[in-house]
Amino acid sequence: MQVLDTTIHASPKGATVEFVGEGGENIAVTMVVSNPLLGDAALVDRAREMMLQCATFSYQAEGDRPDGKADAGRPGTGRLTDTSHGPYTFEYREDGSVRRLEGVELPDLEAVRHEALRSAIDLLDDAAESRQDGWAVRVRGRDGSVVVSVDFEEARQERATAAM
Repeated sequence: MQVLDTTIHASPKGATVEFVGEGGENIAVTMVVSNPLLGDAALVDRAREMMLQCATFSYQAEGDRPDGKADAGRPGTGRLTDTSHGPYTFEYREDGSVRRLEGVELPDLEAVRHEALRSAIDLLDDAAESRQDGWAVRVRGRDGSVVVSVDFEEARQERATAAM
């Protein structure tokens, strides 16, 4: 699908980014936004990243469920337990490269998110990172999938909020 337009719909509970394509096709990504000050560019970047994560998400094919029922290709909707993710691998964008810290044990995804956000804020102060846009810190679970991602814009917003 070639994207012709992008529309952002914000509400107090979150935001929906709609990618409108040729022939009336569209893809909508609805996000819970913890920081209401995120700009449009940051919301679009986060929506794109979510779509990439979904595109690489593995799931059972239709009809492969043990009970014989079809999923219509949807990933599992059950809540992931924190034990299914760790140990974690943190990836930090620094000076045009990626530094990895493997085997990090944290109690739950909330702690992982907090540490990723704290680390991203630290990277903002790092003069070595000249290109501070896009993702700053990504965290991968045991299976290699990204479970948390914090971009530079989100880190800037969080730092500004904390300074108030």
